Amino acid sequence: MTKTKILGLALAGALVMTGCATGSGGTYTDGKATQVKKGDSLTLGLDREDFENAAETMINSMLSDPAFASIKPGQRKVIAIGRVVNDTPQRIDTEKLTAKITTALRKSGKFVLTSAVAAGGALDSMSEDVRELRDNDEFNQKTIAKKGTLVSPDFSLAGKIRQDNVKLSNGKTQVEYFFLLRLTDLTSGLVYWEDEQTIDKVGSSKSVSW
Repeated sequence: MTKTKILGLALAGALVMTGCATGSGGTYTDGKATQVKKGDSLTLGLDREDFENAAETMINSMLSDPAFASIKPGQRKVIAIGRVVNDTPQRIDTEKLTAKITTALRKSGKFVLTSAVAAGGALDSMSEDVRELRDNDEFNQKTIAKKGTLVSPDFSLAGKIRQDNVKLSNGKTQVEYFFLLRLTDLTSGLVYWEDEQTIDKVGSSKSVSW
């Protein structure tokens, strides 16, 4: 095989591998027919800035909600992470969003996160693993967690990230992202808080949003 053919195959392979990242960046808009520009975006897909902005807005919304505004530090509520659905064609680690929110809530002194129970399994299985050491003679049984010591969550944080692609009359594509989160009281099943944040980006229809 000639060097020219080898180089051509290598270039083609590189284009395939980078296909999901190609396309020019987009523009943030108000999502309305007026298409008011709100700044430039690196990509039509979701990036770190999008998660940070959505998380910050939702944190402020939750902490200022009348349902939680009166919680005192000594009365912290326990939150478990429920199911956060990724309803987009992109590969999204939804923990990016929930981790930023739960960290801020914990620092507020009003909430604390449990890792012993979560949708799909415990965030940290060690709470259960150490209890399997009971009756193991190699361990001092006085140091093993006793029965009835795990704390059940008061609330569950769950939601969805959705994406809609809208083709505009000028040939461009508007990508609409919806971040929906809700906090459910696990005793009553009532939703005490929910919020939806939207992010709208416009770019070339040839741009890739995954």
